[in-house]
Amino acid sequence: MVLNLKWKPTWASSFLHKSDAWLFEQANKGDEKAANQIVAKLSPRAHSLAWRMLGDSSEAQDIVQESFIKLFETKQFEGASALASYFHVIVTRLCLDRMRVKGGVKFDLSEELQDLVVDESQNPFKDLQVAQSSSLIQKAMMSIKPRQRAVLTLWAYQDATVSEIASMMELEVNAVHQLLHRAKINLREKLEAMGYES
Repeated sequence: MVLNLKWKPTWASSFLHKSDAWLFEQANKGDEKAANQIVAKLSPRAHSLAWRMLGDSSEAQDIVQESFIKLFETKQFEGASALASYFHVIVTRLCLDRMRVKGGVKFDLSEELQDLVVDESQNPFKDLQVAQSSSLIQKAMMSIKPRQRAVLTLWAYQDATVSEIASMMELEVNAVHQLLHRAKINLREKLEAMGYES
């Protein structure tokens, strides 16, 4: 089977009305149209997720391609969740692996949560999604700790719930709440230091 990993946002197919589980099953039986439909359907958001986590479009494309290879090699998707959610888990974990290797980053949760002050009365970043394409926000995102960047990206740009993020990152729900809270505060501070006005 030859996969078209060079996805095109405008590409359409007669498979659009079929379920993800059906498409995945057909793709694993060797149906190239089904496999390419999956690639076309999942690539844009997956690339956006990887780009926001890694800050590099080329690296993001590599991660997405590697994620598709893993997806089709494992053949484990059974339709219990959305294929996009399942795929985002693969993308997220590969991004985290890449961040660890790239910068020798060690994800020590206690280090990131030290001196954490939880004050739920404050909303340090009221409307993150309003300017999601802003290069200033992306620059600020790249300056916060990788694990904080990961949870913030999943929450703000991929609409993942805290429980979904916990599952993707293999963390406790409470740890994700704390990471997300700290990430919002840190991002707000970085943006303010850059002169960003919300």
